[in-house]
Amino acid sequence: MEYLYHYLCFITVPAILFYISYFLDMNSLFIMGLFFLFLILYYRLLSNKINQITLKMTFIITIFSYLIVPLCLFISQSIFLHPIWNLFALINLPYFIIYYISLLFHTHKLAITLILIINTIELLFCCYVLKPQIQFKKIIIICSCIFISLGLDIYVYRSSPSQKYKGHDFQYMNGFSSTDLSPFFPYTKNNQLVSLQQKSSFIIENEKDMPILDGAEACYPVYAAIANATYKNIAEIEKEYTKTHNENGKIVTFYNTSIGYTRLFQGEIDMFFGAKPSQEQLEEAKIYGVELEYTPIGKEAFVFFVNENNPIHNLKSDEIRSIYHGNITNWKSLGGQDCDIVAFQRPEKSGSQAMMHYFMKDVSLKEPITYEMQSAMTGIIHEVAEYYNEYGAIGYTFKYFLEGLHQEENIKILSIDNIYPTVENIKNKTYPISTYLYCVTLKSNQKENVKKLKEFLLSPQGQYIIEKTGYCSLY
Repeated sequence: MEYLYHYLCFITVPAILFYISYFLDMNSLFIMGLFFLFLILYYRLLSNKINQITLKMTFIITIFSYLIVPLCLFISQSIFLHPIWNLFALINLPYFIIYYISLLFHTHKLAITLILIINTIELLFCCYVLKPQIQFKKIIIICSCIFISLGLDIYVYRSSPSQKYKGHDFQYMNGFSSTDLSPFFPYTKNNQLVSLQQKSSFIIENEKDMPILDGAEACYPVYAAIANATYKNIAEIEKEYTKTHNENGKIVTFYNTSIGYTRLFQGEIDMFFGAKPSQEQLEEAKIYGVELEYTPIGKEAFVFFVNENNPIHNLKSDEIRSIYHGNITNWKSLGGQDCDIVAFQRPEKSGSQAMMHYFMKDVSLKEPITYEMQSAMTGIIHEVAEYYNEYGAIGYTFKYFLEGLHQEENIKILSIDNIYPTVENIKNKTYPISTYLYCVTLKSNQKENVKKLKEFLLSPQGQYIIEKTGYCSLY
């Protein structure tokens, strides 16, 4: 009981303080320093009570904790809301307060990591206090067990389907982008934005008159370059704004296709750049009572791609529809090797998925490959798996997204109906899945500069920016 009391009073309390600091977004190094100082003071007070029994108990709890984690990861597929994690909580009963607080805030991974760290510190400190009484060989064995168990934990976690196919807990742009778009920020020094060779024929002087822009991930380099060319001092405006706001820009914004269209419907932005909206987004527009106006500003190709070692180089349109409907499931039936076809899809509301629905016509899509993830609002939910370049995989996207933003490596783009998506074939529309890059606005938006900016997009200077960015111009 005394052992349990010490855990509850002197370890759980500072751990909870650390946990609270995490939510308050306090300086993590400062909090960690206080946390470890508290532990050191605690161990100083407790050192005269540490004996061989304490060491054995600490060792058993720590090793069992490390060994149970890969088992829980494997059974739960790295879904931290799975009931199997109650076994981990049971083994670490002194930390039940930390663990069950995590249930409220859906930060289980943080809690589990914190518990393992505290266990390890406790074990190492016991070894330090008792080092004259225990053999050096035992200390080596203890440390080796910890490192082996930790390595096993990391391996199982990274190999689990929820991490292997994870694709929508994005790393960049506050979670909205899978691509590092910082080289295209207007205020980035030596940015990669296309610039005009002469002064723009259209300049907006005042910040309040600048249309607010948003768009698809692959379109950010386009509309950021347009703003850079036509909005006076846009770099300074955006840089100053991002210093004090945790948002993706003030005027040159980015919230991805799914959120971007909603922002357009709500009137938060003036112009959206990307593919046409999905059927679901069109229904959403009806709910908001808005009508959309589409302005084609460039040409693009919708492409399918496979692993570079796949012998297939061409597919017929109907063959692709059969693959994604579920009728064709093995590459052998298409002239390839005897290997299952792993057909990846894109999430609903994305521009790529909307285009895929247009391509499929009346043929329905089979259920996509999914992974499970936790949601703060709804518990365990299923998300569409991101493309994973295994041998039998096939995926789809827009050509610029694939090549211009270097989204995938070691893949090859397929010809469709024996036509490859070259610039010439995209421009003359002989490539069967050629499409437009659109600037989408509300018909009710009659701002003068919205109209003028659309005219600029269709001008030689606007078309120059679009083509040099990596899309095909209209002419």
